Amino acid sequence: MISLYKFNIDGISMNSNKKITIIIFSMVTLLTILIVALVALGSRQSGYDSAKKRAYLTADIVKKSLTTHMVNGNMNQRDVFLESINDLKDINDLWIIRAKSVSEQFGESTLGNEYPKDAIDKKVLDTGKEEIVISESFTNASLRITIPYTASMHDKPNCLSCHNAKEGEVLGAISLSFDIEEDRIASISILLKIIAIITIFLIIILFYIVKRIKPYTSSFDGITDVLKQVHEGDYSVRAKQGVLKEDKEASLWVNELIEKLETVLTGIEKNLTAFVHNRSTNVNNDKLLTAQEIIKDISEIYNYKKTIETDLTKEDIYYRLTQVLKNKLKIEDFYIFENDLIKDERVVIYSTNNLKACCHINKNIKEHCRAERTDTIILSENFSEICRVANCKENNHYICIPFLINDQKSITIHIICKDENCLKHTKYQIGIIKKYLEETKPILESRMLMDVLRERNLIDGLTGLYNRKYLDEFIEKKMPIEVSKGTTYAIMFLDIDYFKMINDTYGHDAGDAILQKLSKTMKSSISENEFIIRFGGEEFLIIMKNPTEESALNLATKINNDFSKLVFTFNNESFSKTVSIGYAFYPTDTDQIWKCIKYADLCLYEAKETGRNKVIRFRPELLKNNDKEKY
Repeated sequence: MISLYKFNIDGISMNSNKKITIIIFSMVTLLTILIVALVALGSRQSGYDSAKKRAYLTADIVKKSLTTHMVNGNMNQRDVFLESINDLKDINDLWIIRAKSVSEQFGESTLGNEYPKDAIDKKVLDTGKEEIVISESFTNASLRITIPYTASMHDKPNCLSCHNAKEGEVLGAISLSFDIEEDRIASISILLKIIAIITIFLIIILFYIVKRIKPYTSSFDGITDVLKQVHEGDYSVRAKQGVLKEDKEASLWVNELIEKLETVLTGIEKNLTAFVHNRSTNVNNDKLLTAQEIIKDISEIYNYKKTIETDLTKEDIYYRLTQVLKNKLKIEDFYIFENDLIKDERVVIYSTNNLKACCHINKNIKEHCRAERTDTIILSENFSEICRVANCKENNHYICIPFLINDQKSITIHIICKDENCLKHTKYQIGIIKKYLEETKPILESRMLMDVLRERNLIDGLTGLYNRKYLDEFIEKKMPIEVSKGTTYAIMFLDIDYFKMINDTYGHDAGDAILQKLSKTMKSSISENEFIIRFGGEEFLIIMKNPTEESALNLATKINNDFSKLVFTFNNESFSKTVSIGYAFYPTDTDQIWKCIKYADLCLYEAKETGRNKVIRFRPELLKNNDKEKY
């Protein structure tokens, strides 16, 4: 679309009227030079031809006069005649050359000057062909011509009747030298007159052309200048109204087109920009290019939304969002935090390895995270140490973008920039990031709700611990993946001693309160590598990941000791309770997880049988003969 829009008008730097005038002037000048050259050559050749005609005429007169002298017997007087001819205007010199055959027949010349003067005379006598030599300089010009006399029976009188010669034999030659300076001057004079006439004619033509085409070229230049400004993104310009009917219509059409284009593009930019959030510090002032850019963003956002709509889990959606930030928006270093607004905690959804985050807030997010507390985008360039908990180095900048998903969850995108160019690029992307988050929100919220419902289905309502369904799901789905990565487990079975007596004596409300106290005690004792399952009644299962003999024993002992220190008061009676714990290791004690659970259950039974309030680790000798076949 843009390639059609970009007219090639940047190269037009000269006024069109001047251009056309120069082109026409150049063509006419070239034609004039050609005409002048042809006239000059023709005039020069005409002068030469005129001189040659005079030479031929003079040579013929001399020939006939000499023949007459010979017939009349007065050849001795030929020198008077030749001198009179030589005195004619424009003849510089004239001489006669005898052929050898004539001298042999009639004797040597009595004048003594009828011999070849130069090589040209000799050549003409030898070849019987005339020779012409033109000599020109800046001050004068001359033409030398040597014409042979040949014997011919057709002449009158018959040459062969007097000369002992053959037909066509050279009897002699005449050499003449003419001054052709006047001819040359006349030619130059004619040439100058022609040049003057053509020049005047050329000037008249140029003035006429300039006057006639100026309205057209002026309109063209005006429209060209307007289109150039439109090409550069300024749609507010309009072409001036022309003088002639044609250019009036052209300027009117151009203005209507630009006005329509401006109206359409302004509307597109306004509507689309509102749709995708105005990009911060948009450096592109061309409405058409801006519209193209926004339409491209909308297309990509639409494809993104259609993709995440079919993703099953929020982890898949977070993965898509991460790919958008990395690959489409070219953001290199960033973190994505998911914030639990109820628990006031956050977890890292994604982090790059290039740089550490400027802040890691796990608790009291609303208190410490300025972006979450103010619900505004935080830029480190706005104010020195704008976020007091951020600890980025001085040469790093950061941008924090908070986004609320629902009443329970929010997202914070923490972007780290190494230099000013990165910061400028990231600020430009803020609007489109928010649009991607807006399109992500309903789908992510739906997946989070599904997770909550699923979580509730897997949570025991009384204690808030996982139930048997979660254990089954864990063993079926998650555990095989973890085991394939080398994860090991400790399985603990825990039971409250004499719990039935509590229900019988103080009622089930008392029993429920004690179960809740035990749940809190266990929760406070475990780390993120352990989780607890209410297996049934007063029985609980604790699963530890990658335990050691020492860590498993310490956890079991801590729970046993901490719970035994609690004092319960019901019906004005105070008392304490204890728990018995049995545990086994997977796959150390067995490579079957359910068998490992049974072994932990067997250890718990052993603790009950041997006095209660104990922690017992599984050992093979606990298996009695009848139990070995069972287990």
